[in-house]
Amino acid sequence: MRSLAILFAALALLAPSAALAQDQNPFDGQLPPAQQTPEPTVEPLTDSSDDGNVGRDTLYIIGAALLVFFIGIGVWISRDARSNLPPEERDQLDREREGSSAHPHKHARQAKAKARAKTRAQKQARKAGRKAKR
Repeated sequence: MRSLAILFAALALLAPSAALAQDQNPFDGQLPPAQQTPEPTVEPLTDSSDDGNVGRDTLYIIGAALLVFFIGIGVWISRDARSNLPPEERDQLDREREGSSAHPHKHARQAKAKARAKTRAQKQARKAGRKAKR
């Protein structure tokens, strides 16, 4: 029984698939008849002074308007954000602003001085190492 099933499966696989598909093809390999294409009509040439190009000045005006628009939106959003801050956060922001304006570069100066001192110490250590090797 098993060998008979294998034999039928092998025969089914050996059968050409194109022959089985021919009966199910609704078009039967025929193409529809070609349709006549109408001849294009020729339009008379007209001399037009406007050929659709946008001038450079127009592009600059559009760019400037977009720039003003985006800056306006940014200002509006930042003002709205500041106005919606709770009073305690607004006071803290003002205190931070006042504290940073007194010494705007204090932290940067301290960091640079520390880095310079570290560099000097390394340079002196190298000099001492060279003297010790002699």
